[in-house]
Amino acid sequence: MNNGVAASFDWNKEIVLVTGGSNGIGAACAQQLASEGTQVVVLDVLPLTYDAPKHLHYYRCDLTNQDDVLAVAASIRRQIGEPTCVVANAGICRGKSLLQATKRDIELLGLLWTVKAFVPSLASHNHGHFVILASQTGYLATAGVVDYAATKAAALAIYEGLQTELRHVYKAPAVRVSCVAPSAVNTKMFTGIQLPSSIQPLKPADVGSAVVKILRSGRAQNMMMPSSACISPIIRALPDWLRIGLQDFGKDVMINLNPHKPLG
Repeated sequence: MNNGVAASFDWNKEIVLVTGGSNGIGAACAQQLASEGTQVVVLDVLPLTYDAPKHLHYYRCDLTNQDDVLAVAASIRRQIGEPTCVVANAGICRGKSLLQATKRDIELLGLLWTVKAFVPSLASHNHGHFVILASQTGYLATAGVVDYAATKAAALAIYEGLQTELRHVYKAPAVRVSCVAPSAVNTKMFTGIQLPSSIQPLKPADVGSAVVKILRSGRAQNMMMPSSACISPIIRALPDWLRIGLQDFGKDVMINLNPHKPLG
């Protein structure tokens, strides 16, 4: 995953961009990095839900709009500098069945525009780290969030594909590409989730801290949270009757989901 190439990071000089950093996982990650003295840039369509600490800069940005992303990226370069690390955290869960989903619900454009806006600099300098927040639903879709699961399955494909393109197409083997795929997290996106009493949702701070540790390590990682979730990729290779049984077990988990609506 690290291409046999060493990489070093100077956290007094790095600039970390966090998408969807106004609340939840992104906020936890951004606040921790900024509190440790790292320059952080938050992109979000929503305003910050906390007081911005020193070293943290906020830009309002609709990540689904390519023109908006490119314009904001130009402002960041002019006012702060070129981001050297990116945490692609922004995502939308509408809590709808597949037949109710709209075009905007299932778009993955935010991640693609983030890649197109900020990866060229990482590649040209052969330096940086791009972290993608995926989900366990990317491995096993659950009734009620199939559109969300589809975007996370695509995020996994982009994670794998970006790593190999940076190495072979853009000749930037020192750029790290990591992925974090948590199970249910206690954020506004999953308000109303009904988990079995034996399963506790992750805390945003736990996932945010895991992302920070990956960045600080300077090494690419493919992390699933909690550790028991590592069975998720294996599920796809199991007999279909077992996969369907697991999906049936979770058929009511999202039935009363009432997430916030950042895009209206």
